[in-house]
Amino acid sequence: MEEMLKDTSEEESDSVEEIVEMKPLPAPRLVTYHQSIPGGWSDRSSSNDSGVQTSTRDSSTTLNRQSSTSVFPAIINLNVGGQLYMTRLSTLLKFSDSMLAAMFSGRHQIDKDKDGNFFLDSNGQVFCHILEFLRYGTVPPNDVAYLVFRDANYYGLHELADMLQLKPEIAALAVKQAQRAQFPNYEAVKEDVIKAAMARATTSRIGDVYIYAFRKEFKPRAPNFNPKHGCITESAQVSYGGWDSAADEDSFIRCLENDLMEEGFTLRPHEGKKKCKYYFGQTCPKFIFKITILFD
Repeated sequence: MEEMLKDTSEEESDSVEEIVEMKPLPAPRLVTYHQSIPGGWSDRSSSNDSGVQTSTRDSSTTLNRQSSTSVFPAIINLNVGGQLYMTRLSTLLKFSDSMLAAMFSGRHQIDKDKDGNFFLDSNGQVFCHILEFLRYGTVPPNDVAYLVFRDANYYGLHELADMLQLKPEIAALAVKQAQRAQFPNYEAVKEDVIKAAMARATTSRIGDVYIYAFRKEFKPRAPNFNPKHGCITESAQVSYGGWDSAADEDSFIRCLENDLMEEGFTLRPHEGKKKCKYYFGQTCPKFIFKITILFD
C-alpha cells in the first residue's frame, strides 16, 4: 500500500501543468490629430537678442494669463461659425496647453467680424458643449459625442477627447479603425474591389468580385507539387496578402463587407469561400471569396 502511494506521488510530481499568464489587451483608441495654430494669424511673440522668437507657451500659466489680460478684455464675445457666445477670458484659458489658450494668450491677433466679435471658424452649435466642458467639466450626450470629440481635438482639449473615447459611437469607430489597421493598404484594396465590381456590373448591374486573400503565402513542400496547376485563385479579380496580425482571411472579408455596407453599398448575403481542388503530393490550400455589390 505504501509502495502504491509512493508511486502515485511520484507520478503526480512528474506531471507539469502549463500556466498561461493572461495579459489584458489594450483598448483601441481612435487616432486623433493635434491642431496647430493657423499660420495666417499675426504672432505677437517677442524676439530675443539672437533673433530667435520666444514663445510664451513655455512660460508658466500665470505669465500666460497676464499676457492675455493685457491684450483681451475679461469678457470675450465670440462668433463661432455664425453662432454668438459670451464667456470669460479665464474660461478659454482653463487648459494652458490647448489651442484655445494659445489663441487667446496674447501672442496672436484673432480675426473679428463686422460687429467686433472674435471669430472662430468651426461648428457653432457644437461649441456650446465645448464651453460647458470648460465651465463645468461636463461631458456631452451620446448623440453629439463624435462632433464634440472632433472639435475637442481641433481645439487641443485632449482631456475632453480622452473622456469621450469610451462613448459608444467613438468606441465603435476606434474598434473599426483598429480592425482595419491589421490589414496593410486596406483602403486601397477596398477601392480595387469597388472598381472591379463596377466594371463587372455594366451589363447586369450586378458586380461579382472574386478575391484571393491570404494571411501567409503558401509554399509547397511536396517536390512534385505543380505551382502552375490552374489554381482557383487565377479567377480572382483582386489578390491581397499577406499580413502579420492574427486576423484570418474570413475576418478580412467580413471587415470589407461591413465597411462597404456602412458606406451605402448593397451586398448580397455572405457566401462561403471556394477551395482549390488540386492535389499532387499535397493539397493546394488556396481559396477565393466572392463579394457581390448590387448597383440598383
